[in-house]
Amino acid sequence: RRSGPARRRASPALVTRIMCGRVTQFARWEEIVKSLGAPSAEVSPRYNISPGTPLVSVRREQGVLRTEALPWGFVPAWASADEQEGHANARAEGIFDRPTFRDSARHRRCVIPIDGYYEWKTEGKLKSPYYFRAADGGPLAVGGLWSLHLAADGTHRRTLCLVTVAPNREAGEVHSRMPVVLTGADRQAWLSEKAFVAEDFARLAVTAPDRALSLYRVSPDVNRVAIDAERLVLPLVGAMDQPDFFGDLLG
Repeated sequence: RRSGPARRRASPALVTRIMCGRVTQFARWEEIVKSLGAPSAEVSPRYNISPGTPLVSVRREQGVLRTEALPWGFVPAWASADEQEGHANARAEGIFDRPTFRDSARHRRCVIPIDGYYEWKTEGKLKSPYYFRAADGGPLAVGGLWSLHLAADGTHRRTLCLVTVAPNREAGEVHSRMPVVLTGADRQAWLSEKAFVAEDFARLAVTAPDRALSLYRVSPDVNRVAIDAERLVLPLVGAMDQPDFFGDLLG
């Protein structure tokens, strides 16, 4: 195995770091936690969660459902003890062919309950942020993976990432990827401690139906991770810039 920066540069999974790079947990995400029968989590509302910071998730470990904020940045179990920089996302396609994520796809899956997420659309030389949420206004249950590795201080550290797939019609207007959105019984199936094979994973890690999400343009202030305010999720309205609702425009 190549070590240090050379190995990290060579890893194709790092490309997914730019996909679904910000999420929110401020209001209704806890409904998903309750629906799963998991314990509640006391955390402050957050409107601009970025990779490298804690992200509340639900996982089943040793038969028990656990709700916990884990660092967003997946570090595989076999990584060196001083490895700190992780993967924000993992591509669902061919995941069992990639050692970085294979064991977690098989045994360590989690659900990340969110109110919505941000994505950026390239428009000329600019990248404009858009906010995605469920079309019915409810929360989203995103499929994720978690890992446990030995950190430099001798403790075992859990980290997580989101799983991404090809976009549906609305998401595809902004970006080439979108997170796995789990609904109904698929949420519990994802949390099962059953050892998945590739077919099990592929059955659940699918693109959300068209019109499942709504989206609109938001303030470029979301680009600054230091800003964490409710106004970030509001539609951008100004003299020169009106909200874009692709779900309506596409008919």
